[in-house]
Amino acid sequence: MKTTVLYHYHRPERRNGLCRTFNTKHCAITSAIYSLNVSILVVLLYSWQINVNTRKSQILGDVYYGVQISYYAIIGSHLSIIVLSVALFIGINAENVPLIAPWMIGILLFMSIEGICTVYANVLRDHINGHFDGLCKAEVIFFIARAIFNSMAIYAVVKFYHVIRSGISFKANETVIEL
Repeated sequence: MKTTVLYHYHRPERRNGLCRTFNTKHCAITSAIYSLNVSILVVLLYSWQINVNTRKSQILGDVYYGVQISYYAIIGSHLSIIVLSVALFIGINAENVPLIAPWMIGILLFMSIEGICTVYANVLRDHINGHFDGLCKAEVIFFIARAIFNSMAIYAVVKFYHVIRSGISFKANETVIEL
C-alpha cells in the first residue's frame, strides 16, 4: 500500500520537479499539520522557559524583563501561527484561496519576529552570563532547523496555491443520475 503523499499529481512520466512527483494537496496538508504541531511545541517550550526564568529572576537581574518579553512575543507569534494553520487546513480542504494566502504571509512575518526575539533574548542572556550558554545554542539550532522545514512547507503551500489559482481542482467529480 502506497503512502498517500506519494500518489502522483500528474502522469507518472513527468518527474522533473518535486511537487510534480508528489500530490500537491497532500504536501500542503502535511505543511499545515507540521506548522500546527511545531507551533504548539514552541508554545509549550517557551512557556516552560518563562516558568524557569521566573525562578531565576535574581540571576538575570536587569535583563529579566527583556528576556521574558521576548519569550512572550515568541509565544504570541506562534499562537497566531496556530490560528493561521487551522485556517490553512480549512482552506486547503475547501480549496479556498482567501484562506490560504494569510498563512503564507503570516508564516514569513511571524518567523521573522521570532528570529529577532530569539537573537534579542540570547544577547541579553549573553550579557549576564558572559558567553553563549548551551540553551542559547540550542535555541538557535532549533530555530534554524525549523526555518529550513518552514521553507519547504511554504514551497508546498505556494505550489498548491498556484495550482488552485490556475483552475485545477482536487475535488471528486460529482456524478448526476437523472431518473
